[in-house]
Amino acid sequence: MHPFNKTDEPIIFATLYKESIPRMSKFHASLLILASLCSLLTGCDSGGKTTSTEAETPKVALIMKSLANEFFVNMASGAKRHQTENSDKYQLIVNGIKDESDLAQQVILVEQMVAKEVDAIVIAPADSKALIPVLKRAYQAGLVIVNIDNKLDTTILRKSGIDVPFIGPDNREGARLVAQHLAT
Repeated sequence: MHPFNKTDEPIIFATLYKESIPRMSKFHASLLILASLCSLLTGCDSGGKTTSTEAETPKVALIMKSLANEFFVNMASGAKRHQTENSDKYQLIVNGIKDESDLAQQVILVEQMVAKEVDAIVIAPADSKALIPVLKRAYQAGLVIVNIDNKLDTTILRKSGIDVPFIGPDNREGARLVAQHLAT
């Protein structure tokens, strides 16, 4: 049983409808994802009984692939703003690598968040395949993992035996819509 899922029912994350993707920026979609995850983490019922441990707010780690990229800087700023407005609901730890190719550093960040005993990791992976082993260890440690921005390789995820939801745009559908628009 997952610590946030007291019923053994599958954890369901909010999804974005394909129709809304062209109208919604990746930044706003990412904020929606973070808000949805925080709602999930804080919305679980403890049966009316709370202990000091249960009363603590969940810790969510946002791990991005580049803090040198303006998109991710804006995402961090928006996430921090959302957390400030909802500080009674969750804690936020924002991390990112300086260079999108520094995969080793992103692996270290995931390991650090597991050691800090965060409750969830929202990750924009720098590599769709190489991060799966460390994310599997985090998942096995009981963390909720949500994949954003760059979709993890579904074949390798399946072989690893973990289910990590991806929330983000459908780039193929977006390209099709753009091509269809340009063709008219």
